[in-house]
Amino acid sequence: MVPLLRRLLPALLVLPATFAAAGAQTICDHLAPLGLLPPAGGFRFGCAFDYNLKLGATLGPAGNYILLDYPACASGPCAGQAALTQLQCAATHGYFCCVSTGQMIPTIAGTSVATLVAGLDQRIANDTDTRSGICFSAYTGNGSRVGNVPLIQFMGTDRSQAQLTGFLRFFLVGPPSGSSTSTTIPVEFTSDLTPARGSAWGRLKLLYR
Repeated sequence: MVPLLRRLLPALLVLPATFAAAGAQTICDHLAPLGLLPPAGGFRFGCAFDYNLKLGATLGPAGNYILLDYPACASGPCAGQAALTQLQCAATHGYFCCVSTGQMIPTIAGTSVATLVAGLDQRIANDTDTRSGICFSAYTGNGSRVGNVPLIQFMGTDRSQAQLTGFLRFFLVGPPSGSSTSTTIPVEFTSDLTPARGSAWGRLKLLYR
């Protein structure tokens, strides 16, 4: 019995970590360079619940966002870019490397909002349906205005980095409005995301539900 326990003990010791990893959500494409702080009760889906996201590091009544500085990525349209160049590119096309819940991502000062706006405006310009103020159900474009966005939380009083807590799929309802740090971003959330293991890539892919 003792030899058997000795053989089983290493496996038993790693079970909690294994379970934690299995429960993590990982997204690998079309990520907007924003972290969202959900309002009380969380975000709701559908055209009846459009949100005007505001810049802010505290919880707001309609949800606040913080700019995220993703790690350098070798995949997708923004491959090899960094800092503000990557911020604008990811706002336009999305970030295409994997990030997971529980991961800590550095934040970017709010003075870079103009760079974000330029990218989001280009995202709309790249679409074949540029109508502003429509619902996702009426949208007929090429997908440029649709993407994924992480939910975040701060650990204590540190605002220099944020922890990813989940992901949502969004539709950009129209161009950002306002100026500087008062800029708001109109979005509709179309679903939460369910990750599924990809048989071809050996990484997590997305299924929308």
